[in-house]
Amino acid sequence: MGRSDPGAAGYEPPRYRAADDAPWYHVLHGNVPEHQIDLMYGPEVPQGPLTPTHFSHLARLMKYIEPRTSGAHAFAIGNLSRDDTQHEAGHGAIALIFAFRIGGATDHAGRGHPPFAHGVIAVDREVRRASLLDAVTAFHRRAMDGGETGASADAFYRAYVRAALERPDSVSGVLSRYVEAFGDLPRLPRSELPWAWVADAGALPRRVVIAHGDGEPFGSIASVACRLAAVLFRSDLRWTAISTGREADIPGGLSVRIVPEREIAAEDLTGRLLRIEEVPEDEAEIASAVLGARPYGAGAMPRAVGWRERYAAQRAPGAGADGERTGPAEAPAAGGEAPGSEAPGGEAPEAAATRSARAVVSEAAAASLCGSAQAEAAETTRDEARPRRVEEPDAPRARGRRAALGTGATLAVVAAVIGATSGPAREDRRADSEAPLAAITASPPAAPPPPVQEVQSGPKAPPAAAETARAARTSAPRRAPARRAPRRAPAARDTSEPTVFDSAPMFD
Repeated sequence: MGRSDPGAAGYEPPRYRAADDAPWYHVLHGNVPEHQIDLMYGPEVPQGPLTPTHFSHLARLMKYIEPRTSGAHAFAIGNLSRDDTQHEAGHGAIALIFAFRIGGATDHAGRGHPPFAHGVIAVDREVRRASLLDAVTAFHRRAMDGGETGASADAFYRAYVRAALERPDSVSGVLSRYVEAFGDLPRLPRSELPWAWVADAGALPRRVVIAHGDGEPFGSIASVACRLAAVLFRSDLRWTAISTGREADIPGGLSVRIVPEREIAAEDLTGRLLRIEEVPEDEAEIASAVLGARPYGAGAMPRAVGWRERYAAQRAPGAGADGERTGPAEAPAAGGEAPGSEAPGGEAPEAAATRSARAVVSEAAAASLCGSAQAEAAETTRDEARPRRVEEPDAPRARGRRAALGTGATLAVVAAVIGATSGPAREDRRADSEAPLAAITASPPAAPPPPVQEVQSGPKAPPAAAETARAARTSAPRRAPARRAPRRAPAARDTSEPTVFDSAPMFD
């Protein structure tokens, strides 16, 4: 909490353990005698619903809160759940903070008017306008001792300094007695508030400034602050604090400033500026007109649809290209036949579909084989025109690749024809296969296919040669690729120079 010198390492602020059902956790921050500005008193963390994240947010707010020049104190309502990863609107943590400057005293460095701040934390408590205003009013009355001068805080600080300098063992007693004096603060019940407001990205302000006159009583300021806090507490807006002080805004969240009119600065004009009389009384109007929020669930974005839902919609019977279902009435308009109609000539729709599929597959197969024949004829011509070398191991490999490609194309065509065959056609083939052996053997043998003549074509084979090559491919079996001839080692050259063994000496 603001340690900056080596002597800070030996300072440990007093801690206390609160009751399990404590509605408020008290934290004191200010100038520590013979030390620096630091934490004076606070609860053990973690305990109950209080977490280290809540405490760190409060420490940052209390460290920098600063009363204005014309004011005796600064008041703030802080959001301690701004960065919670599992924050649920209506169930966060807030803090009420009063900050003072103690007149007639000096701090550890000899500077006058040392700071002192008192904060109370409520975690997962019901924050409504009326109950929160009662708690703020009671807190203000106890801290100010019924007035506006902060007499209670001033008296406590002076007693604390005397105990720290004269009787260090009595400091804990002074701190605990001061905190116990605030035991009559209204108890906020456990929160059961639902999520009420959601941020509207197009209308969300970055800063809200509410201006008031010089003589505005604290009751009016506290009422406006509690109205805004009740809406923000039940929203998903990332807000930081509602403050009457002159400290700088903490980046990363929405800040609400309640300032006197004569102290409005240029930076206050960059946000949304309102007079205190212009703040609505109704929470819905505050959410829309001041904070740029809308009711939770109103104008919600459409539910995100994943790829499984889109795929199921497109695969559904009667679904169009965009996933929308089309009824039987739209089918003829799209260019298809109506359900139950027969093909021309009295042919059944299934047989017509099968015949059409076979025709399409046959055309595709013919085009594929024709293209393969042309490519192989052109490649054969190029191979014959190329001068032959003694060692050409890649030629059999190229022929093997062409044979494999041709075989793969043929298998693909056969698979397509088999897949395009309809159910009745399969039943006919099954009936033929289950026929008696006598009926099969009684049928005359099929005539052998006519001999195929080899066609010699140039780089670009004419259509007649392509047709002949295609017929040859479909009727005659493909030739197996030639085996690769083993490479022969070159013969040893005769040399007249003596080898190592020729020049070696011989021993008897």
